[in-house]
Amino acid sequence: MISDDVPGTDSGSPNQPALHPTNRALLDYWYSKQNGCVAPREASIDPTEIQSLLPDLIIYERIEPDHFQVRVVGRRVVSRIGVDPTGGNIFELFSERFKSGVMAAMNRILDEPCAQVTTVRDRFPSGRKGLVEVLRLPLTDEGGRPRYIISSTAELQPLDDETSREMPELIAEPVANRFLALEAPQSA
Repeated sequence: MISDDVPGTDSGSPNQPALHPTNRALLDYWYSKQNGCVAPREASIDPTEIQSLLPDLIIYERIEPDHFQVRVVGRRVVSRIGVDPTGGNIFELFSERFKSGVMAAMNRILDEPCAQVTTVRDRFPSGRKGLVEVLRLPLTDEGGRPRYIISSTAELQPLDDETSREMPELIAEPVANRFLALEAPQSA
């Protein structure tokens, strides 16, 4: 079960927050993998079961609180941000202005654990601004410790072909943000 911990927001019902269909599909899949736990194991994620979502996915592994290594990144994400961050620390892509906030949010996702839905704006040299909804969900390692984040991105303002080839001047300026409490599924 997921519930919005931000009072007064219009986000759908507590069990069904309003999400872009791509992010809703990831959330539904994530639920199906919980297996009685608050967060599913990273090893339970089967790419063959979510092929349509792969272009929009990112999987991070927390190495240290200030180092989240990008393990997997979808081709649509790479196209949108103009660089393939696989193997690198995701925080290296953020401007100093927003880095600490993103770092705190990603650590919170694993420490509580909780989910995050955020809307971000990417700014391009041409002046175009892309608006993206990001869903981040915790995953555990084989020992049951939250260590990974699976993330899905959905463009709310699709970019035209010319703009999508530009590398953003600023990646992920926060526009809206909420954290969602997670609970283990109840036994029937």
